[in-house]
Amino acid sequence: MKMRNAVAFALIALFAVGILGGCSGSTDEAATTADETVAMDSPETSEETGVNVGEFPPAFVLPNLDGEEVSLSDFDGKVVVLDLWATWCPPCREEIPFLIELYDEFEEQGLEIVGLDQGGATDLAPFVDSNGIDYTILVGNRTVGEAYKVSGIPTTFIIGRDGRIAAKHIGFSNEMRPEMRSEIEMLLGGAENI
Repeated sequence: MKMRNAVAFALIALFAVGILGGCSGSTDEAATTADETVAMDSPETSEETGVNVGEFPPAFVLPNLDGEEVSLSDFDGKVVVLDLWATWCPPCREEIPFLIELYDEFEEQGLEIVGLDQGGATDLAPFVDSNGIDYTILVGNRTVGEAYKVSGIPTTFIIGRDGRIAAKHIGFSNEMRPEMRSEIEMLLGGAENI
């Protein structure tokens, strides 16, 4: 009986880590769906380009849902929440209402939220519509995921007005809301570092 309880507890713990911590990886089919339609900007030669706090994030050009090309540089001078996510990821879905709330509250102050779909969803537009997503959604690909060293989703980068990564969060749970909101408020208030 003790062995059965131990096994059940271990399975529940693993499931909880997957739900609370984020979704890892993606299927090859989903990851390759958009590979042919999107290109990264030419890589910068700066040693300061990367995915860690204090570095400039890798540049990209990706299509939005209307097929128009959008570049990370289009948001220069704004505080950007760059969220790499997928429609099939439970923590990603849980994060969406929070991102909508942040965007609606802080857009006028210079906040941009950019969601990069990492799942290659063919039903992305209906998903966006049915979930009331009003911030920018771009169709990502494996190249972008590799450039940003995504090992689990959602992976959320908060980029300051100076274009540098100010914070990085992997996974999402409601307990993360106050910290992320505070980081965004500090950056919108003029802080360069958080």
